Amino acid sequence: MVDINCLVCEERIDLPKYIDTQDYDGQVVCQKCESLLHVKLVKSKVRKYRVVEKKFRKPSADEIALTYKEAREKFEKSKSE
Repeated sequence: MVDINCLVCEERIDLPKYIDTQDYDGQVVCQKCESLLHVKLVKSKVRKYRVVEKKFRKPSADEIALTYKEAREKFEKSKSE
């Protein structure tokens, strides 16, 4: 088991089960503050990690739909002017 604490909020990050801790070089998201971190693991030891983006999170389906709707309305308005 690999112990990693978030560099932003210092909470422990639970790594997803699909991550191969013997050889992983990729991104993880803190479950508490939603910051995006890049981590490199070799033989279940942290070799490198850094903050990629603070408070990163994927937009929800509703947020995507709203953004699309607003962009479409803006486009339609610009066509009629």
